[in-house]
Amino acid sequence: MVNDVVERGKRAGDPRSPEGNEPPPVLWHLKVSHYNEKARWALDYKRVPHIRHAATPGRHAKIARRLGAGTTFPVLEIDGQVLGDSTLIIRELERRYPEPPLYPEGADERRRALELEDFFDEELGPYLRLLVIQHMLPDPSLLLGAFTPDLAGPRRWVTRAMYPLIRRGIVSDFGMDPAGVERAWEKCRGACACFDAERGQSGYLVGDRFTVADLTLAALLSPAVAPEQFPYPQPQRGHARLDDLRAMLDDRGALEWTRWIYAQHRPRSMAVAG
Repeated sequence: MVNDVVERGKRAGDPRSPEGNEPPPVLWHLKVSHYNEKARWALDYKRVPHIRHAATPGRHAKIARRLGAGTTFPVLEIDGQVLGDSTLIIRELERRYPEPPLYPEGADERRRALELEDFFDEELGPYLRLLVIQHMLPDPSLLLGAFTPDLAGPRRWVTRAMYPLIRRGIVSDFGMDPAGVERAWEKCRGACACFDAERGQSGYLVGDRFTVADLTLAALLSPAVAPEQFPYPQPQRGHARLDDLRAMLDDRGALEWTRWIYAQHRPRSMAVAG
């Protein structure tokens, strides 16, 4: 189905086609981020050629402010608009490129899919991120390999030398005290219970096909699962430090489900040279 959409777009001069006259959208992103993965996945799923600019975590806030999109990534520039939230980005892509759809056609199913997108964004994403970082922090090579894969040469040596200071800053910024960590575990367990309750016989969260709800949950779980189809380095894949996180997901079936969703629905990158 996706390939048919691409071919029709090329014949019709659809802006998704590299031959189209419209400039491609520009995605500003963090390679490691699961919220950024939401936006990348939507662009790739809809086969929208786009330019990607990756930033180093910590430096992205200044870029986002310069673009007029708050202080976080992802940021999508598209046809004069600047969108600074993964949910807003998917909404705009769905409006511009309705095929293949991420929103269900029926009103009730569409409402439920959007409710689940919002629930997992708010009740899972920040807390899983905290736990993944907390598990990686004792191993500088692991954390830097995941969060700064492009650092090389002197910059990497300097960053490694400054790691004790970086670590203290991360602990402070993310509220990694015992109470914050315990709350993160509770939130993640609650999100996994929601997944278990919502998953239908088809395997999908809403109806019998892949929707924005499935994309959102799988993308947000990707730092712990590290699926093979994730488009950037995942040195935490299979690492023993994340065993208990994977065990929590496996207890509710979310570990294999995420791998299945990625294998079935995560297409190749549509990033183009800019």
